[in-house]
Amino acid sequence: MDFAADASFDGIVCALVIHHVTNRRQLLAEMRRVLRPAGWLVISITHPTADWRYFGGSYYDQSWVDLPHGPGVLHFQRTTLETFLGELLDAGFTLEKLVEPRPCAELREVDEAAYTRLTERPSFLAARLRSGV
Repeated sequence: MDFAADASFDGIVCALVIHHVTNRRQLLAEMRRVLRPAGWLVISITHPTADWRYFGGSYYDQSWVDLPHGPGVLHFQRTTLETFLGELLDAGFTLEKLVEPRPCAELREVDEAAYTRLTERPSFLAARLRSGV
């Protein structure tokens, strides 16, 4: 993030990206560097239990995996809730809120099977954090 000066942003949205990054520690440090004091970070990942259910094996497995998606493949690292939050806290962020998003009611009319699946088991995990003050 060389393009950005220190403390130059009020907030950052990092949606479904961090688990694709090989050097998360460096990315999180850069995000913290460019946030103003008390700046916010909203970050999301696929839910660790969703990955565990899909790939099987140990929940604690943090290997890199490939997930077929459309015409391509998504390559990402499985993670645990402990690792996800630990990396954020170790980078100096303070957790404000953790959510396991559920589908909106309108999805039921568009895709009832997806609505049912997403209301029975979590697929995503999102957090709102603050940089140091």
